[in-house]
Amino acid sequence: MARNDVVLLDSLVDKARDRLGKNRDESEIFELFCFDQLLKDYDLSYDELEEGWTDGTDDGGVDGFFIFVDGKLVTEDVVADLAGSAARLAPEVQVVVFTIRRSDSFKQQPINALCSSIPELFDLRKTEDELGYPFSSAVLSQRAAFLTTFVALADRRPNLRIKIYYCSRGDTNTLAENLRSRAEQLRENMRGLFSHAVSSVEFKGASELLELARRQPIYSLRLRFIESYISREGKNYVVLATLPDYFAFISDEAGELRRYLFESNVRDYLGKSQINSDIIKTLQRKSGAAAEDFWWLNNGVTILATHATVVGKEISLENVQIVNGLQTTEAVHQYLSESGVASDDRSILLKIILTSDEAARARIIKATNYQNTVELASLRGLDKIQHNIEEFLADKDWFYDRRKNFYKNQGKPADRIVSISYLADAVRAIALADPASSQRQRGRALRIDRVYSEIFNTDWDLDVYWASLEITRRVQTVLESERRHFENSPIALVHHVGFIYACSKLGLGYSPSQVGQLAARLPNDEEVFFIREELRKVKGTQQYLGTIPLRESSELTLQKFGAEIRFDHAFVQEIVKEFYAQSQKVSGSVKRLMWERNLALIEGTDGRNYYFHKNDLQDQIEFGASLIDVMVEFDIKRPAFRSAGTAENVRKRVETQKPKDA
Repeated sequence: MARNDVVLLDSLVDKARDRLGKNRDESEIFELFCFDQLLKDYDLSYDELEEGWTDGTDDGGVDGFFIFVDGKLVTEDVVADLAGSAARLAPEVQVVVFTIRRSDSFKQQPINALCSSIPELFDLRKTEDELGYPFSSAVLSQRAAFLTTFVALADRRPNLRIKIYYCSRGDTNTLAENLRSRAEQLRENMRGLFSHAVSSVEFKGASELLELARRQPIYSLRLRFIESYISREGKNYVVLATLPDYFAFISDEAGELRRYLFESNVRDYLGKSQINSDIIKTLQRKSGAAAEDFWWLNNGVTILATHATVVGKEISLENVQIVNGLQTTEAVHQYLSESGVASDDRSILLKIILTSDEAARARIIKATNYQNTVELASLRGLDKIQHNIEEFLADKDWFYDRRKNFYKNQGKPADRIVSISYLADAVRAIALADPASSQRQRGRALRIDRVYSEIFNTDWDLDVYWASLEITRRVQTVLESERRHFENSPIALVHHVGFIYACSKLGLGYSPSQVGQLAARLPNDEEVFFIREELRKVKGTQQYLGTIPLRESSELTLQKFGAEIRFDHAFVQEIVKEFYAQSQKVSGSVKRLMWERNLALIEGTDGRNYYFHKNDLQDQIEFGASLIDVMVEFDIKRPAFRSAGTAENVRKRVETQKPKDA
């Protein structure tokens, strides 16, 4: 390693502080920097990076835990939709685990911690209560998301890849032999747990991180084409390019797919679905290629750009976005990556549209992606109200990211960037007085027209959005100031604290329009911590937080909220007890069996999913195919919060009960 690499890396990390969080300490900034660089090809937003950030007490050496399915980050709303994605066969499931130390060398302790915790963490035979290590809720939440993902995709034979990164400011050229042997032991442990999984353990030091940081996404690219092109007044082009030339266009220096080019393509890659199997078969058809060129059998790809320059048989494009043709592009990249056929002279049809007009680009994106109704929620950012909110919040020094990573790519500070889903959750919790749903259904609100219309109400004053955002971010900032001192991430409390604060200022039954007046009346540190402590004091609050809508509490209790209310200890405790009192008895139907793990998934009548082990079956119920669609009753062992919950004492539902004999 060059002796100056550490100095240069430290300089880049320090410069990243403005966009990653000025109030974070050096180790936190370094962790986020490593996530950002090593997951760069997934083009994650800052909210998504924090989704897998698990560092803290009892993390077992796991500072980051990310799950991807076909290149898409698994979050709560993605997990909920996996069971319905029946078109995908043999999906690619990738798990990325980080252990990060800001030391100037690689130490033994972090890799030892992983060797102890990882085998237990990924032993899916163990329920959460059977784990010997006291993992934090953040780690357990990601483990549950992985388990739920595997349960949902088990019958589609997923291809599993597990990557473990150990990052530091050290030199990988001087790694001690005992570190290499422990890494190999960790790989062996993973192979023992997943026989068909591909696992790796990689050390990333100053030189590797510096090289990654210097590799920036390139949106201005050159494409070679064959023969003549068709153009109309230089505003659009239709060209044919050879498959190897298109492969070079969509691949970075390492040969990896430039996934950031698909930001505006809202349709997910469908893995080994029928359509992609057909594309692969077409690509593999070498005999008779002269009679059937590839573009004859494929609809081609649509590309958006702002400017184009043609020189000879090469076109240079600026601000490239591939808005349609993801399935074809993924298949071409996969085929040529595996076959390495550089001499393939077959061609692909490319339609290139040039426009800088945002409205026109939005119409093109919507038109070219309208065939996939499930992902229409991704197009919400094109709505007029979203434009209005972006412009309004810009005047308040907020960057509303209605176009994912638009402001991140401009280097704007992370703590001033707000995603559509973050704002939607804040509005649902504060303006609509429903913090439990905002936590339980994070992100999914954008997919449901009725809920979306309630949240983004065109009749509201835009101050409502500003105030909801300011209160939520203020509470989150105060709670995160003590992030490292608590086992549970404070994000679970943010919406509830914000809601109670709004009630204390506006009284019971406040209207959304009233919330706008709170933008300049934010809670101070003492008020946030007082509400938080009252919530934490109530037995069971941590376990059940976010599972019961607060608006269902008794009128008698809530009537005590008034404009003049003070934060009285006994009063808040009474409110909280009422809020989170709930029956453990829940019903639902069994929807999926995971045979190799003896697990099953229940779709509860409360709108949430729960999994259980066959040993949790009562009344001599057999674990088998006859269980599918059977209505059952069960007790909640672990509530469904950011992912599926856990059920126990599962028994067949009794519709009616005969009276006992006298």
